[in-house]
Amino acid sequence: MEREINMQNCVIITGHSRGLGRALAEYYLNQEVKVIGLSRHGWDNPPERLLQYAIDFANTEAISTLVQSASWQNGLENKNEVTLINNAGIVEPNALAGQQGCDAISKAIAVNITAPMLLTNAVIAAATKAAIRIAHISSGAGRHPIAGWSVYGATKAALDQHAAVIAAEQHPRVRIASIAPGVVDTNMQQCIRAADAAKFPMVNNFINMKTNSQLQSAAETAQKIATMIAANDYGQQTLRDVRE
Repeated sequence: MEREINMQNCVIITGHSRGLGRALAEYYLNQEVKVIGLSRHGWDNPPERLLQYAIDFANTEAISTLVQSASWQNGLENKNEVTLINNAGIVEPNALAGQQGCDAISKAIAVNITAPMLLTNAVIAAATKAAIRIAHISSGAGRHPIAGWSVYGATKAALDQHAAVIAAEQHPRVRIASIAPGVVDTNMQQCIRAADAAKFPMVNNFINMKTNSQLQSAAETAQKIATMIAANDYGQQTLRDVRE
């Protein structure tokens, strides 16, 4: 007999349609937890316990409209536990300063910083009765300088600081951390490996990691992240790494 779905708990995952986001969604769905997935593209034939919203994270106005909607507000106000995983992100521009497109810089900031900040604020505001756990999917690039990733690294560093400040605010129902997932075998890695070496000097390092089978699987990484989030001490340390 199938286990009863726990509708009083939910996990919100951005970028749930592929890569690490999809692996995270699959993990929680297997735990019979309701998942709210936000992505530009949804799953075909989704299970009943997956609620999907089509959203472009570069469109700040669309995100603001969503989180102020009655369906969003009503869906969170009576939950006992809410987990938000800000997973969606883009790595472009893979280029040295002076070779980056203006539109690419603006889009990276909107997707990697503005969207997770809006969603974090909205969840804390709407889930007034819930124990809230928030995870920003960060990157080692936000903690160590990598030539060609001044934009990507800066956006991930911003998430690290955002988590640290929210933790310092000591919200009684909120635990938050910023988690670096390591190098995961996803479409993002394909994008990195396709970069122009003249603009992104580290490209061969990433090609070699793929060639030498040094990439982590999305499923394995998702399980590690979910285990971190569920731990009793989650939030006591805001800078985390799955390889710790």
